Amino acid sequence: MSERLPAAGRARAWLQLLRVPNLLTVPGDPIAGFLLAAGRQAASGMAGRLSAAVAASLCFYAGGLLLNDVLDLETDRRERPFRPLPSGGASPRCALAAAVSLLLAGVGLSAALGPRARDVGLALAAAVVLYNGGGKRAPFFGSALMGVCRALSLLLGATAFPGLAGWPPLVVAGAGALGLYILSVTNLARREAEPGPVGRAKSWPVGALTLGLMVFGAVTVRLGGGGAGLFVAPWFLAGSVAFLASVRLAGPPERARRIPAAVGALLRALLPLQAALAWGAGAGPAGGLAGIVLLAVWPVSRILGRRFYMS
Repeated sequence: MSERLPAAGRARAWLQLLRVPNLLTVPGDPIAGFLLAAGRQAASGMAGRLSAAVAASLCFYAGGLLLNDVLDLETDRRERPFRPLPSGGASPRCALAAAVSLLLAGVGLSAALGPRARDVGLALAAAVVLYNGGGKRAPFFGSALMGVCRALSLLLGATAFPGLAGWPPLVVAGAGALGLYILSVTNLARREAEPGPVGRAKSWPVGALTLGLMVFGAVTVRLGGGGAGLFVAPWFLAGSVAFLASVRLAGPPERARRIPAAVGALLRALLPLQAALAWGAGAGPAGGLAGIVLLAVWPVSRILGRRFYMS
């Protein structure tokens, strides 16, 4: 059926499968992890290793998205027949082959960075498969597993720094904040197909960002305040998005069912959160530039989010 579609239609189907707005939120994970590990030792000569970590994270994320849609095909045929696979816009067999290829490519790119990156990559690939293979259906475990995937993506970036020794406190705090936030957003996204009001899940992202700010700020101060508190501004930008989404979902039932739009906004808020981590890394001009670029990508992701669903 997909062969009957014009090339533009097939291309759009694949862009939808890959959740293009979501992909823009992925590079910030390893970039933040790398900067948090390197600090002022970040150098342009390490750009190749960082690029490999970014490419690996994109492969893991894209492979996970495709695997998710392949394994949910029967459910989508009943509940979301307009999506690319049930509608015939893309072939399930091709999507599965692409998912496996991307996951293997992610492991290969991770292994090229060394044994430590390889181990993180294998753990990330296992978490992706476990989540899509049934873990996501467990009430809390699935949300936590998604948070682990994002935290591992940040840790993968940290392993790209050649001078990494152990797991620096800033790296651990950054991975924890990112993972906790994604756990909370995933927990909210689970309510998309459930009847009735959203309930307390709507405020989880606000709490996660607040707790993450407190812990990350405390670690930064204890280490000497390398980021000079600049990370607070983009962090509060992300917090404002989370608060507005929570308020909107607390409205009348007909408004409270707009969970996909709220989840999309919360996922895009990863960009200022990643910018905050980059600015708080104390990496000098490299961290400042990375934060500015991540903030600049935020409106681009929002524009794409109007054309492609994110949840």
